[in-house]
Amino acid sequence: MVVNKRVEDFKRYLEKQGYSQNSIATYLRAVEKFYLFLRFYGFKEKKFDEYKLISFLSSTYKTSGSLKTALSGIRKYLSLTFGIKLSVSVDMEDDFKNFVLIDDNKLKEFYKKAVGSRKKDTKVALVMMFYLGLKPSEIAKLKKFTVKYIDKVPAIDEGKIKRLLVDKEVVKILEEAENSGVVTLSVNPNSLKVTFFKITGKTFSLNDFRENYAYRLIRKGLPVDIVVEFSGLSLDRVSYLYRFFTLKSKQDIISEKLADL
Repeated sequence: MVVNKRVEDFKRYLEKQGYSQNSIATYLRAVEKFYLFLRFYGFKEKKFDEYKLISFLSSTYKTSGSLKTALSGIRKYLSLTFGIKLSVSVDMEDDFKNFVLIDDNKLKEFYKKAVGSRKKDTKVALVMMFYLGLKPSEIAKLKKFTVKYIDKVPAIDEGKIKRLLVDKEVVKILEEAENSGVVTLSVNPNSLKVTFFKITGKTFSLNDFRENYAYRLIRKGLPVDIVVEFSGLSLDRVSYLYRFFTLKSKQDIISEKLADL
């Protein structure tokens, strides 16, 4: 815990204002993370990148509510101690998204419903959406493609659309759809999207499936840079998913690596 006169003064201020012990402890932990952020980036208390602060905090706090509570504590501390007001927008805070895990049983449930479709192209497209996290618009652009191999691993590598085929369900349905080694798809993105949500309901978003695809790559031991390349997710988001899988926050990792500095 960061302890200095300013933090002690902040604690006394909160106590005098009648904050509960739980709230005080929460705010002080947030201030501790603020100082860890400054230490990691080499920033100063009065001069730092607010957007990097949000990114740094969002890797630790698992819900948007807890992130906003931490920001509230840091805001109070900076305002009281240095007369600084954070200018980061609410919209930026709202960009913090929780990872929604889709377990294997739920994925298999969606797969069974997808293969029950009467239209072959729709069947293939839905499986690609569920397992590869591809958007209807991306699938519509594929039209004709071949399954390539990176060493012995099947993959889709068509321009900006790159996916390693690590799920047997996808490999199977693409093999069935092949004609002389070529997969031909003709789908309407809007109709495909409607069918997708008829199957999944409103519990999951299209992006949840993309993130779960990346998460499965991480579970298989692939390094972050390869997951970024083949999932279409940002480096920051893949790094967050990696920490989610290892159950370590960015702060935990930093603390371990920099403990002796």
